[in-house]
Amino acid sequence: MKPARAAFVGLLVVCLLLSGCSATPTTPDRSAPPGPVVVEHDLQYGTAKGQDLMLNACLPEEKTQRTPAVILIHGGGFDSGSKDFGGMTALCEELAGSGVAAFAVDYRLAPKFAFPAQVNDVTDALEWLRDPQQVREFNIDPERIGLLGSSAGAIIASSIGTNGSGSLTEGDRVAAVVALSPAVDLTETGLRRGRPSRLAVGSILQYLGCDDFTDCPNSRTASPLYAVDKTDPPFYLAISKNEFVPVQQAEAMADALTAVGVPVTLDVKPGERHALELLDEATRASIRQFLIDNLVNSSTRTD
Repeated sequence: MKPARAAFVGLLVVCLLLSGCSATPTTPDRSAPPGPVVVEHDLQYGTAKGQDLMLNACLPEEKTQRTPAVILIHGGGFDSGSKDFGGMTALCEELAGSGVAAFAVDYRLAPKFAFPAQVNDVTDALEWLRDPQQVREFNIDPERIGLLGSSAGAIIASSIGTNGSGSLTEGDRVAAVVALSPAVDLTETGLRRGRPSRLAVGSILQYLGCDDFTDCPNSRTASPLYAVDKTDPPFYLAISKNEFVPVQQAEAMADALTAVGVPVTLDVKPGERHALELLDEATRASIRQFLIDNLVNSSTRTD
């Protein structure tokens, strides 16, 4: 198992229009209206250092077949945010209405908890969902689970996506990763890529539990970029050219994934939009198709 486990700043996706996703290996009808949804709040998926870890489950009401699932990872600079933060509930319900089981998770926050606590918590949620009891209760396909995070959540998602090796259908592996405005190289050298904002740098230092990068031994271990290998799942990376996370971060990740043969979509937007602001109609459609391709229609890689 790779040691890489990490996270970053911002909100989580709020207007993702995944209309028509289904659990069958055929392209869903994107014109179909959203279906009825069941929402279960405040389910406990684990405990860490005396803190209960909770999630919200948003499920298609009609459960004729096992559905793919997406774990939603909130942002907030590592020191704020929750599963109900920044439109998470709306996104969770929207995904479920389009046929994908969605789970918005809490994780421990900095500065009380630093790396790798946040990645460990979301990994625990993933493994909890794969337990046979949850598979039956939520009617999900444990072999078709993806991650969707932005900013802080994008680093967590990228870390889990590049963790481990082998089958993408079990343990702490996932079948697809969507990362909005990700920082992937958290080393002192990496943060010289472009011109990161002081807010971004400060959030990363807090996440790493360091005062400065000259004495920050976890910075490389926490960087998803250095954990990339050929067994990683497909990635969708979205970022804008002039936002406070330098575009060079996403470009470096795309280059690393491409170099080892992992499918990757790099969607670079003009301007300064960050995280949620990236979700124009075209981006929503692209992400929708990415998840359909990799969680619905794909034969998930098992080696």
